[in-house]
Amino acid sequence: MTTINSGTPGSMQLAYGLGGIANGVFSNGLSFFLLIYYNLVIGLPAEMVGLALSIALVFDAVSDPLVGYISDNWKSRMGKRHPFIYLALIPVSALFWLIWNPPSSLASQMELFWFLLGTTIALRLAMTLYDVPHNAMVPELTSSYNGRTLLAGYKVSATWIAGQIMVIAMYVVWLVPTDIMPYGILNQAGYQQAGLFGAVIIGIAILMSALGLNRYQSKMQQIAHAEHGNAGGFFTQFLAAASLPSLRAIFISSAVFAIGAGIGAALWTYLMSFYWELSNDQIVYILFANLIGALAAGLMIKTVSNRDNKKSAAIKLSVLSTIVGVGPYLLRHFDLFPANGTEMLLYALLIHGVLQVGLIVATTSLMTSMTADVVEVGLHHSGYQNEGIITASITFVLKAGTAGGLAISGAFLGLIGFPTAPDQSNLTPEIISGLGYNYTLLTMVVYVLSIIALFFYRIDKQQFENLVQNTSRAAT
Repeated sequence: MTTINSGTPGSMQLAYGLGGIANGVFSNGLSFFLLIYYNLVIGLPAEMVGLALSIALVFDAVSDPLVGYISDNWKSRMGKRHPFIYLALIPVSALFWLIWNPPSSLASQMELFWFLLGTTIALRLAMTLYDVPHNAMVPELTSSYNGRTLLAGYKVSATWIAGQIMVIAMYVVWLVPTDIMPYGILNQAGYQQAGLFGAVIIGIAILMSALGLNRYQSKMQQIAHAEHGNAGGFFTQFLAAASLPSLRAIFISSAVFAIGAGIGAALWTYLMSFYWELSNDQIVYILFANLIGALAAGLMIKTVSNRDNKKSAAIKLSVLSTIVGVGPYLLRHFDLFPANGTEMLLYALLIHGVLQVGLIVATTSLMTSMTADVVEVGLHHSGYQNEGIITASITFVLKAGTAGGLAISGAFLGLIGFPTAPDQSNLTPEIISGLGYNYTLLTMVVYVLSIIALFFYRIDKQQFENLVQNTSRAAT
């Protein structure tokens, strides 16, 4: 397949970006609340929750490139991407609802564990059927170096904006503390109501994005892929993609970066509620600050997309993300951050929220676009375009951030001895201090590894444009 469309009209940006709403509700719903829900509400040990999600991630490692390969070689009147997106619509919505509604007949921890594991695997497979083909459209919709960053950026921004709105709604609608239940995050009915609402929003977003992109089918001109309708063909093309140094570099960097963000999301409520000792209302203020950060990053996507050196920009943004992410915890360790219970603490955390989310959105947008740019390199080196297999790494990265972050966070909470039913009697100063200190160390290690991997990415704008021109000449 080669792309003849180098522009990204507003209707294309809108239709593609809408798909990010489904990702935002899906990923933030799981990242922020699944560990808390199954650990503190359902009563499953955090280590068991983490184990279930770790096992599910192994299935993702197989299903994501496999779905990419199948969609690369699919032929139908609806094209090769849309059939999978439509197929995913109902299962994703239904399974997202189900994961928040474990049957009451599951009495033992092992029964709950197997339910969580099976539902998670099925849910993530259904999400793969949507997200892998959707991401594979980026290099098909435009051959513009900066245009790809624009499309990827709007989807990432929509992901974060929708995700933050969903988290805010959780605290102001479904998890509001009451006299009967002072800890709103323990309200099981609230999670279940939110699960139903989220399932509907996910379905609507997927449908609207798919319908909006239908009109660009004719502009996604194709060169037939080599006929490989068997397992041997999959492994041939998978190995061809995996042999690309730039893909390995951006995949490792993006996955590690996403896991860092996933750890932050999974532990966010623990940190806000127990480390910083914020009230429910104050947590909502922080969430609005996060939303402002995502909106600001969305408005700056055009500026980010005009960068001629994505690698350099991604490294700089990653460094800033690391500094901002651990800054408050390092300063608190040295008694240089405002004390708990003060107005200055709230103001400082509000500024931190805006900066942290804005930097994560911008960095993720660049990394997603850099992954799409590898498609042309793959065609040049191996003769396989493999846009589905290559961009499947984007979907895996998203799910690795959620599952990996939750899995590591579950083990992390077990390691520091965080209680399953926290209250004033068992939350010792040592546990609270360990929560912040060890979170800081873990975050720094993860982000530094991500930055190191970025240095091995080898594609710049000039190389990319030369490859696109060579591909266009070969097609004619």
